[in-house]
Amino acid sequence: MYKKELEKIYNKALRKVKAVSLIKDNVSVLENVITLVGNDYVLNNNSRFFVFGVGKAAFDMAKECEAILKDKIAGGVVISTSVGKLKYAKHFTSTHPLVSDKSIEAAEMLINGVSELTENDVFVFLLSGGASAMIEKPINGLTLDDFTKISAALLTSGIDIKALNTVRKSISEIKGGKLANYIKAKGEVLVLSDVIGDDLHTIGSAPMNNGKFPHHIIGNNEIALQEAKMYMNSKVEKTEIITTTLEMSSEKATEFICDEIKKYDEQYNSFCLLFGGETTTVVTGDGYGGRNQELALRLLLSDCINQKITVLSAGSDGIDGRSKATGAFVDYDIYELIKKKKLDPQASLKNSDSNTFFKELGYDFVTGISGTNVMDFIIIIKK
Repeated sequence: MYKKELEKIYNKALRKVKAVSLIKDNVSVLENVITLVGNDYVLNNNSRFFVFGVGKAAFDMAKECEAILKDKIAGGVVISTSVGKLKYAKHFTSTHPLVSDKSIEAAEMLINGVSELTENDVFVFLLSGGASAMIEKPINGLTLDDFTKISAALLTSGIDIKALNTVRKSISEIKGGKLANYIKAKGEVLVLSDVIGDDLHTIGSAPMNNGKFPHHIIGNNEIALQEAKMYMNSKVEKTEIITTTLEMSSEKATEFICDEIKKYDEQYNSFCLLFGGETTTVVTGDGYGGRNQELALRLLLSDCINQKITVLSAGSDGIDGRSKATGAFVDYDIYELIKKKKLDPQASLKNSDSNTFFKELGYDFVTGISGTNVMDFIIIIKK
């Protein structure tokens, strides 16, 4: 019913945490002084400046750094899932969400790159979600095949991102601050957070976080949803960010979200409710989909969707599990379509096949890879 409106809200939130906005706000140069999040670094004949980065947003962030700093950049290494070239730093396309041979190659490139810096050099390190899978150097005695099996089992187990990254750090020679040990230079780490509570020990499995270098959260779920709230404030009677730390199973999240919908539905003629975070889901079948589409499917099966309510549950990175969609819509009209097409939402849920279900109805939400990641947005409007 209001799918286009929800898409606008989603895009407003997303644009606020994209590379152009984030880097322009935190990186600048004046003559031979480079400023990183308010800290000045003076370059002279003996010092050089480098750009390093890893994560889903690393390529776009590095590209914006290059647009600002230009030939002040002497080099660097950037790892992402994007395809493209940088002018001053090397860019390598790695894999996500599973570790692969490319992840091993990417880690070696990054280690070699940071090891070349001297004590006089300065760097910026751009860290964002997805870094854990993109770079890897397994501990001695662990093969890539072993590592891949462990990662794959964890990803489908339903455990949260903190627990997942704790295991990843324990079996890695590059995670948990170990990459920072290779660096002699001065620098700052700019972080786009994709975890609950912006825990620096968890984001990207914390390759640089061992106390040597300052870390700055420059983008997160709350910044994105605050932008969405500002956009909707004048359009509905009530706009509310319910939480930016939604961290529970999709079953419990459905109950929580439904309770909020019912509460606000009784009080207001129109509203926009915003939820951020990441639910967990256990894969029980061989279908296509992810946590956002499963949450949408569970909301559809609940009793809180009436004629005035429309929902969008979507990932900010443009990806939702094993599918090309990043999420799905739910509104009252969908129930009639389900009857017409004779679909069984319960069977889709059981087979972890939410994407096939929503795609058949035209309710899947496909954006393509966004180049950023601040977890998920659940947007609900009543009009």
